[in-house]
Amino acid sequence: MPRVAVGKVYRKKSPFEGLLQHMNKVKECIELLKEGFFRYVEGDFKEFHEVARKVSDLEHEADLIKGNIRAHLPRSILMPVDKRYFLWLLREQDAILDHAENLAQLLDLRHTEIPDELREDFKKHMEKVAETIKEMEKAVGNLKDLTETGFGSREREETKGYIHQVHKREWEADQLRYNITKKIYEIEDKLSPMDEYHLLKIVDWVDDMADHAENVADWLRAMIAK
Repeated sequence: MPRVAVGKVYRKKSPFEGLLQHMNKVKECIELLKEGFFRYVEGDFKEFHEVARKVSDLEHEADLIKGNIRAHLPRSILMPVDKRYFLWLLREQDAILDHAENLAQLLDLRHTEIPDELREDFKKHMEKVAETIKEMEKAVGNLKDLTETGFGSREREETKGYIHQVHKREWEADQLRYNITKKIYEIEDKLSPMDEYHLLKIVDWVDDMADHAENVADWLRAMIAK
């Protein structure tokens, strides 16, 4: 096949633009959820149903992008990275949206008052998780430059730096999660069993988003390793 024809096939079927479009849905969703979560923590529940609806809409839009990427993946010979790693990265990136939707629906189904002594901790935890995902977005966003430069050393080192920051912030989020969980158990005599369960569930599901961002970073690291 002539070289020009191969280039056309590759450009037509390159999945990287789709991956970045999917990532932008993650970014939009987390920003929306974080703002709604902060209001929820302060006891402002009246608009949260709309937040949950918008999060579900974004998750659905991302699913359509994911399906389109999978349907148009080129043969592995045309992929500059291992297709299996690419698909696992996409799966983990999509899991962030799945957990965001689950969290939003949980908060929408039951409006639980966050105790005063936990409010700042809940907000700090969500902020740290959002930071973890933001570093992940930087790393994934660098894929285009990596492929265009044939995985040049400068772009590779820059991406590794972002991956390191993902791991650092995910670890910090885990510490915040531990401290909140400890505080919840310390005040459990003041809480109804259902309130305690719900608070613990919120903390877990917020933290799960950072875990999946870290998984994205791990698959990206595998993709660029040599």
